[in-house]
Amino acid sequence: MRRSLVATLFLIASLPALASMEEALSDFKKGNYGAAISELNTLGDAGNISAQIMLGALYNKGGAIPRNDKMAATWFEKAANQGNVEAQFQLGNLYENSQLPKDYKAAANWYLKAAQQDSAKAQARLGVFYAQGLGVTKNPNEAILWSGKAALQGNADAQYWFGLNYLQGKRAPKDAQIAMGWLSKAAAQGHADALLLMARAYQRGEGTPKDAVLAYALNKLALTNKTSPTATQQRDDLADALSPEQLEASNKLATELQKPKNFSSALNAYINKAHQAPFRFFDRPEK
Repeated sequence: MRRSLVATLFLIASLPALASMEEALSDFKKGNYGAAISELNTLGDAGNISAQIMLGALYNKGGAIPRNDKMAATWFEKAANQGNVEAQFQLGNLYENSQLPKDYKAAANWYLKAAQQDSAKAQARLGVFYAQGLGVTKNPNEAILWSGKAALQGNADAQYWFGLNYLQGKRAPKDAQIAMGWLSKAAAQGHADALLLMARAYQRGEGTPKDAVLAYALNKLALTNKTSPTATQQRDDLADALSPEQLEASNKLATELQKPKNFSSALNAYINKAHQAPFRFFDRPEK
């Protein structure tokens, strides 16, 4: 979430802006934070959405100014009330994950507003809220509806959610083939949890052919995005079970899978060669 806020700061320059907004951005880039904040406050008070979002991001991130999530919420809400979808999502995120007291009802309300404007990340969070009953009445159908909207827009978290549920058979019929299809879509975007879940499935043969070479390659990719003692132990266990030749093949496979926009085609090619049974969804290249 923080990374997206930082990106927002630099995207602001591409939005329609007043001359004083340009001056504020210029001062900010030069490190003249006091002048920049003063200019942004003037613009924000006048209703400039770009300034309001930037102030919300700055207060939430901290650094140039002391972190203050209460002030961040104030500025995001000004923009959110003008219908800005990013501000609506960020406000929901603040009420869910910040220094503020958790308020799942308020978070769900703002996620819904953003989701209704087709924000995939808001739809994904709203799906989780309905699945777990956070701030809303627990509703599996609404969870699937909103998560499905997000997944079809390419949201990796929602795709992982579908893969997990199809694999476990909790909120969807148990179907390993469909599960691997959704997980592979999330994994193609570097989603570490999706990669680890796929690695575990291939390591144990849970609804998939048992394949330690593929499991090690997937685990290795996951560890480039997210480290954890469990994942590291899984990697070490897999390495111990592989011959030197298999380990070399696995490292080569990991390299192929990691190439830009090559995950699906490389995975499909490997599975087709090793098991003559490519999973559905694998044949569509990443955009």
